[in-house]
Amino acid sequence: MKVFLNDRLIDARRANVSVFDHGFLYGDGIYETVRAYQYRVFHWPEHFRRLKQSARRLRLRCPGSSRYLLQAVIRVLRANQSPNASVRITVSRGPGPLGLDPALCPRPTLAMLLHPERDVAKLWKIGVSIGIPQVRRNHPLCLDPQIKSNNSLNTILAKMEGTRMGVFETVLLNLDGHLTEGTTSNIFFVRRGHLFTPALSCGLLEGVTRGAVIRLARRAGYQIHEGRYTPGDLRKADEIFLTSTTLEIVSVVSVVSAGRRVGGSATSTPRPLAPSPIRIWRGRPGFVTGRLRDLFRRLL
Repeated sequence: MKVFLNDRLIDARRANVSVFDHGFLYGDGIYETVRAYQYRVFHWPEHFRRLKQSARRLRLRCPGSSRYLLQAVIRVLRANQSPNASVRITVSRGPGPLGLDPALCPRPTLAMLLHPERDVAKLWKIGVSIGIPQVRRNHPLCLDPQIKSNNSLNTILAKMEGTRMGVFETVLLNLDGHLTEGTTSNIFFVRRGHLFTPALSCGLLEGVTRGAVIRLARRAGYQIHEGRYTPGDLRKADEIFLTSTTLEIVSVVSVVSAGRRVGGSATSTPRPLAPSPIRIWRGRPGFVTGRLRDLFRRLL
């Protein structure tokens, strides 16, 4: 595999980052994952805008213009002969002396590499399962959700819970018990022909594919509601689906909870955990999800 490190393409086995890099030491950095179709990057301006936004909020210098980074992404794709693939763009604070002060690092580190591929066509056909973990989403006052941060411990813990539950993805609640987002996806549900998705104010990242799906659905005549929802709202859903850069749009066919308490405030008295995950919803790939996926594929 060929990767792009700082300003050149090199063999992945020779791609080394300093042990003094603050991305390694402190998780100080940001990333974006983009998807290409026939070497054309989908919604690149939106991804670059979000990367710049994350960098600005961290006071981190973005190493390159939109054109420079886009050309680097395409170089990675062509070097690996992968016209239809995803590329992860990582920007860390860079190497510097030990210490939390960002000023210690004069130059950021830039790395780009292919994202592992998944058989998404199979997932579109059969759907996936999701779980509601016990771990909650970071509060926005603790970590701004609009920073796509390299520090993923919050979602790693949720992913570990998901593995124990045997689900494909976990969708975190915030401290008030409202749905936010998955570890790498956004969630939608359908009820009586209307689409619902958690509002950004619940504490979630503004997904690029999420935005594209909202615009597509509105043009197709669907009513979109962005609000505060709980796992109880998922129980009443006709359909549920996830969106992300790598998954596009995938149906959810099962929702399970890690414990008996699947809603409510984080300050409420917790009930004993169930000895095993509890299924709170079961469905199948639905008409609305399929129609939106068809519209999305036509857009591509």
